[in-house]
Amino acid sequence: MTTSKGRERNKRGEGAQLREEIVAAATRLLDGGTEQSVTLRAVAREAGITAPSIYSHFADRESILLAVAQHGFAELEGLLREASAGSGDAVEQLRAVCAAYLDFAERWPGRYRTLFGAAWDAPKSVERVPELAAEVDLLGMGAFGVLVEAVADCAAAGQSASKDPAADAAALWVGLHGFAQLRTAASLFPWPDGLFATIVDRLALLQD
Repeated sequence: MTTSKGRERNKRGEGAQLREEIVAAATRLLDGGTEQSVTLRAVAREAGITAPSIYSHFADRESILLAVAQHGFAELEGLLREASAGSGDAVEQLRAVCAAYLDFAERWPGRYRTLFGAAWDAPKSVERVPELAAEVDLLGMGAFGVLVEAVADCAAAGQSASKDPAADAAALWVGLHGFAQLRTAASLFPWPDGLFATIVDRLALLQD
């Protein structure tokens, strides 16, 4: 049997594949529109399934967007780790990681906003599905860990005055996130040259 878009029904045991297809469909809607474009009906249509089929895998729209955020953070972590594995000293690798972070935010603005709760309510999701609490607590920690490692490497190399890489990486993440959001929201603002380097150098406490 096929759906209205000609998609064949998943065979028995292919539920995990359908779940991934639902998440991929929601991600495409985000990439091509806004958070408001992600509705259960729109996701079902994009995935080529009927809306009731979603409920076998997700309790509601927020649960889908949480899964989108999980996939997005995993993708972001992969990109940051790839950037950190490049050649160069610790400072160059830190800057590469930060540049990769901003590039992700610029290339996928809808997806990026969803990572930080746009269009989905974490407390509401946990209230409805309590077993999601542990997943929400871990959301983004892998990507953050790459920043911590990069700052720690700079400190170990004597290129950063950081005494607490985790705390300084958190400050750096705040700076990068703020810049990513403001650069989109205030695109006409005359952003000064070298602002990226200033954010990284100051918040990571880099030194000669």
